[in-house]
Amino acid sequence: MLRVFLSGISLAVGVYVALAPRMAGPFYRQFLFHPDPYPHDVETAPKLGAIHGEDVYFLSRRGNRLHGWIYENPEARDWMLVSHGNAGNIVNRIELVHLLLRAGVSVFIYDYQGYGRSQGKPDIPDICYDGEAAYDFLVAEKGVRQEDIILYGESLGASVAGYISKVRRAKALILQSGFASLERIARESMPILRIYPDFLFPQSFLNNIAVLSKPHPPVLIAHGLNDAVIGFDHAHHLFQTAVGKKILLELPESAHSDITVSAPEKFQAAITEFLSTLR
Repeated sequence: MLRVFLSGISLAVGVYVALAPRMAGPFYRQFLFHPDPYPHDVETAPKLGAIHGEDVYFLSRRGNRLHGWIYENPEARDWMLVSHGNAGNIVNRIELVHLLLRAGVSVFIYDYQGYGRSQGKPDIPDICYDGEAAYDFLVAEKGVRQEDIILYGESLGASVAGYISKVRRAKALILQSGFASLERIARESMPILRIYPDFLFPQSFLNNIAVLSKPHPPVLIAHGLNDAVIGFDHAHHLFQTAVGKKILLELPESAHSDITVSAPEKFQAAITEFLSTLR
């Protein structure tokens, strides 16, 4: 009986460890990433206002070919490097790009590997490295000064932007609808994961609590009060943790991914005002 009992314990421990987020990445990846292929009816980067878009390609750390759009505003000095959320691709962010252009910056938005026209498959470390590669492309190929780059992250991309700020110089951070840490949002979204301690989650690439608890660029945190995907309390947690210059923008009319529709004027004005404090 003891042998059977010990065998059962060993099996249970084995299953527990095997299903831990750190060990079963491919299984959990389907819940985290929801990429869409690039639509056939969008051949090139669309013109937004008076600014023509440019399709660009660059390589990931793994050698995959990544795709992005560049919108160079001739009247702007600052560049916004946009890391988007976990669903769709850059085509779904046309309104966001247009809003940022109206706020008076140039914009570079890119797709992680596996999204849109970008090759490969998304994974937690790789999307962060993709952000690094996009940053380096902007500096090396477009000649943009590091001190003129603002890192913008939407939802999942807020943590990618936070990661980039740790490994590259940036003028500022804008975190829209982001989560405090992967561990926290995973446990909230899938309560079964509460049985796992932090060390059984993937290496902490997606943790803006860790980023903002140390010296960081000026940060604007924007979040909808009606966000049912990532609760507003995440934004409050980030704001309370931030040790540097910080602004919290509450958007009472907004949910998770509708800010460019539900509060475009307020959001654009807040970005413009934030940028003016960086001069």
